[in-house]
Amino acid sequence: MKLRRDIASVPLRSGEASWAAITGLITGSDTVDGGQLTAAASIMAMLISEEIYSVEPLTLVGGSARVVLYCTFGSDALIMGDEIDPLPMNPTSGEWTLYVPCPESDLRWASETLSARAPRIVLHKPGAMPSGVEEATSTSAKTFDIDWGALS
Repeated sequence: MKLRRDIASVPLRSGEASWAAITGLITGSDTVDGGQLTAAASIMAMLISEEIYSVEPLTLVGGSARVVLYCTFGSDALIMGDEIDPLPMNPTSGEWTLYVPCPESDLRWASETLSARAPRIVLHKPGAMPSGVEEATSTSAKTFDIDWGALS
């Protein structure tokens, strides 16, 4: 299942507050390794403030869900307001990975830092989603079959 959420960011929320809103959206009481999201807060706040996520989403793959998260900036963020539709499930309750586009100028140092603090967060160049991410969620969706004959 693919879901999209748009998060109003700068100037409505700081980069730090935007990251807090994102983590609040994608976590729950049964989140696995939620501390990694907290440990990544300073780097993610900086990356959000660079305003790349209006065109390049953060992509969370967890269970059979694929959640794409875009940030809105400027006057559009102010118009959008601070409401975020909740997700119908907790995508971080089992195995999950958050794929994060990162400007090439920050990619090396940020990847090194996050690999130690938050190995479930994987940085990549904009436009270069790691191979297998699309296939991982589309394959799990293809395994769902309905026996319509059993319903009659």
